[in-house]
Amino acid sequence: MKILALSGSLRAASINSAVLRALRTLAPASIDVCLFTALGELPLYNPDLESAPPDVAIQLRNAVASADALVIASPEYAHGVTGTIKNALDWLVAFERFVDKPVAVLNASPRACHADAALRETLITMSAKVIEAASITLPLPSANIGDADLLAAPEIASLLAEVLAEIESAVNQSPAMKPYLDSSLYIDSQHPAIVAQAAKLAESCAGEEEIAKRCFEFVRDEIKHSWDYRLNPVTCKASEVLIHGTGYCYAKSHLLAALLRANGIPAGLCYQRLTIDGDQPPHCLHGLNAVYLQQYGWYRIDARGNKPGVEADFCPPLEKLAFPLVNPSEQDLPGIRAEPLPTVVKALTENPTVEQVYDNLPDFITTNQ
Repeated sequence: MKILALSGSLRAASINSAVLRALRTLAPASIDVCLFTALGELPLYNPDLESAPPDVAIQLRNAVASADALVIASPEYAHGVTGTIKNALDWLVAFERFVDKPVAVLNASPRACHADAALRETLITMSAKVIEAASITLPLPSANIGDADLLAAPEIASLLAEVLAEIESAVNQSPAMKPYLDSSLYIDSQHPAIVAQAAKLAESCAGEEEIAKRCFEFVRDEIKHSWDYRLNPVTCKASEVLIHGTGYCYAKSHLLAALLRANGIPAGLCYQRLTIDGDQPPHCLHGLNAVYLQQYGWYRIDARGNKPGVEADFCPPLEKLAFPLVNPSEQDLPGIRAEPLPTVVKALTENPTVEQVYDNLPDFITTNQ
């Protein structure tokens, strides 16, 4: 997970900047806290520049777009927010990727109540999602302390660690994650059979990582790959795969996504474009999954089923997929999809036997999906 940190102070010895640097130091490996240090280079916001924004404004917007959440720490000047942070937000008012962005507000001074309230009001007006549980006032012993002093204070370090945990929790529940938790036509995670199997797999698990591993191993080992075993019927919906105990890699990825979602774990679909035999065309798609684990972020897993020469496993943060890319014409398709590609659904629903599916394996490039 990536958090963008913005300080409303340009002072070299700013306590707000020190708080954000301490937050970055305390972040676990799964969280990347990036401090944007160029707010002082932003020109005053001018709507006339929207058609050709200055480079630093583009850098800020790109940083916001790529972040899962923001954290802002700003002092209070004359009962108001600083010009630095207000100008930065002005450059984001017309930026669509800021809408619904989770934001935490850190207040480094109990006396800075006016700026804290004003900043929250501005963020809400801009349609950001203020993370209340992560927006706190820090009980700092002095305004003249640095990163090392903050990290050495157990109470402060504990509060900042809690802030990180609350941000991570909010990101998992944010609108951006909703599609990866929803039940749908082909990833029917609310089907009674899926719900029952998901609950069975989650029994006695210590946490989401263990649940995810059990779901992965169940689909990999207990659901037979349709072509390996020459098993009909051809399945597509997750519930069909579970009921019949078989599916192509694409269908198995639908089941794994459904089991994870039924357990409240965000999951999506990924695809590779591979050669079918050797290093020459034709090509076909291969379906796998990505699961969002709080400790690691998005992690790709491949439950197509092991066999001689294929040894996929669940060992985060290392990926161990069924098929490494072995020649330049093969590729990982970019992105994590909430729903299956139409060409995959077409192949699984319009070919009645596993042999016919094999003769018409989907290919992303040739169908211009």
